[in-house]
Amino acid sequence: MEYLFPIDKINKKDKCAIWGGGDAGRKLFEWNKRFQYCDIVVIFDKDLELEFSYDVKVDRVDNWENYNFEKIIITMTRNIDQIKDIVKKIKLPVERCVFLAEEEYYIDHSYKDVCGNFDEQEIRDEWVKSRLQKIEAGKTLIDAGAGEMRYAQYCKHLNYIAQDFAEYVPNKVSEGLQPEVWDTSGINIRCDIIDMPLNNDSVDVILCTEVFEHLKNPILAVREFSRILKPDGKLLLTAPFCSITHFAPYYYANGFSKYWYTDILNDYGFEVEAITPYGNYFTWLWQEMNRVKYVSQRYCDYKIKEEEIFSLFDSMKLLDKLSKIDTGSDELLCAGHMVEAHKSGYKHDSY
Repeated sequence: MEYLFPIDKINKKDKCAIWGGGDAGRKLFEWNKRFQYCDIVVIFDKDLELEFSYDVKVDRVDNWENYNFEKIIITMTRNIDQIKDIVKKIKLPVERCVFLAEEEYYIDHSYKDVCGNFDEQEIRDEWVKSRLQKIEAGKTLIDAGAGEMRYAQYCKHLNYIAQDFAEYVPNKVSEGLQPEVWDTSGINIRCDIIDMPLNNDSVDVILCTEVFEHLKNPILAVREFSRILKPDGKLLLTAPFCSITHFAPYYYANGFSKYWYTDILNDYGFEVEAITPYGNYFTWLWQEMNRVKYVSQRYCDYKIKEEEIFSLFDSMKLLDKLSKIDTGSDELLCAGHMVEAHKSGYKHDSY
């Protein structure tokens, strides 16, 4: 079992002790030394000669009161009841103890809190939710390409209509990223997004999230949006700028630049109010480095070694640092864009 530092139990810069100077203790110590997460003041172990291989004090746990620390990480995973008896016997406060045997501190568990955490889905969710909450109650909203209707829960004050072609079957082909399940049973209107059975000027708001890369001709979808949307109606649209293959075989473009929106939406009578990028050059690289472990195992049949994972951690930590001081690299590369627009004076054809 491979453990990483239990950073969900320990605050940055805390003074800590490690009880157990063997394999697990050494890995935790080296991990912390690399990332400088907290201040390890002592290693407790019965083998005092370990001090020659550590650059901190090694002492017996009976002497714990001689050291100032907030938490003690107990690495032993066997005979845990016996260890707890010792804790009680030497009057070591149990609230200071972190027992690795009772937690799942695997490599996949805690690195994001140290190396950064870019979650494009979370960013989109917050953006969509905040816009939906501002829509006047009773308005008609169509969720175009709704899929599993992720945002229906935020539309209870609206006349919510879910549209989707509902023909995607997970893992029908094996290429790219595929969800395990995909449930479109709740869809109200099953049809092609470019030909919806709705009257002209009949909808107040159109929501369309992460759909355009799955359309053969998204311009025709924009034209249809303009047809069904009422004058001054609202369009909330998100799509990737640079994505990798997903939901194949219905994957036709890896993304769209902000210039695509300004030109195409304008052509069909929309006035763009705001285009907001999510992510930047550094977070995009971070996201894909985060995927290296999965991709290498799937496509190379190679399980990344612990020291190689640490190399990735170092790079991801740097990318996270650069992202936080970034001043505009999203013009080069980002995960995608979130677009707000409204229909102005477009005269649509009769269909």
